[in-house]
Amino acid sequence: MFQSLKSKLEAKRAVWSEGTQQRIAKHAEKERNEALFQMKKNERVQTLLNTEVEKYLRTVHPTFLLKPEVHRALLNMLHARSEGTVSISMTMTSEMRKAYSFYHNELKIFISLLERKGFALAGYEDTFLTTLLTKLRENNYRSCLELYGDFVPEGSTLTKAFDLYFEVVEKEFKYNSGSVDFFAIYLNHKNIVDFTWTKSRLKRKLKQYEKENKQEFKLKQLERKLKDIS
Repeated sequence: MFQSLKSKLEAKRAVWSEGTQQRIAKHAEKERNEALFQMKKNERVQTLLNTEVEKYLRTVHPTFLLKPEVHRALLNMLHARSEGTVSISMTMTSEMRKAYSFYHNELKIFISLLERKGFALAGYEDTFLTTLLTKLRENNYRSCLELYGDFVPEGSTLTKAFDLYFEVVEKEFKYNSGSVDFFAIYLNHKNIVDFTWTKSRLKRKLKQYEKENKQEFKLKQLERKLKDIS
């Protein structure tokens, strides 16, 4: 009798084990299908964004968004839009004001147009902003390189690069986000530095260098003026 009960129990355990394995297999299959669906959805979203953002940035060139604290504020605005709330920043610098104006007067319209094409911002705020900033940075670098040329010779020191930066970049643009972002990438491409500085630190270094060499810069500026006269 004991042997019979033991056999029945073992049979039930086998059935339970088989049922458990089937449930595990079904759950795993469901997760794989959901992951595959999400991956394909992400690919469709990225393809749409790549195409539309590239076209959109032919109409605008908001380089102020390349400043880290500015694009963090923009990301907050994007999340607030998805959540139906309002994002407020207490540090309204000139570039931050440009970002708020750009978002409300320009970018919201572009996002609405994307939504008509099937894009849903909620859950894709980071993807949208990363795509926008990546393409903006590429466009800005190409534009600055065309404007200023390859102005630093191979093998130059960082000091020499700083000198030449102040020579070629217009006074009113030397510290704006587009110029500093371009210069950081340019220094990397020239292998002058293995760049680990943040853009804010590079900007501080440039300001410090200009302050320390203020007299020399004035002499060079006067020399160029006199040369132009002759």
